[in-house]
Amino acid sequence: MSHVPPMVHSTTANGPVYLLAWERSPDGAWEADIAWIEVHEEGRQGRTARVAADDITKIEGQDYSDVPRRSG
Repeated sequence: MSHVPPMVHSTTANGPVYLLAWERSPDGAWEADIAWIEVHEEGRQGRTARVAADDITKIEGQDYSDVPRRSG
């Protein structure tokens, strides 16, 4: 069965994104692995990024309990 990750707001993406996982960086800081779709007149493009944890904000009503936590 497929799983749809919860959404958060990202400053980097300037809007809502999917929170794929929390990643521990080599220096010990938490980062968020995120993905989103950009829609342009000429089509759509999937984007991914790893951003600092303070780049994202939770969205009310989303369930974050199943978001994986990985050590890098």
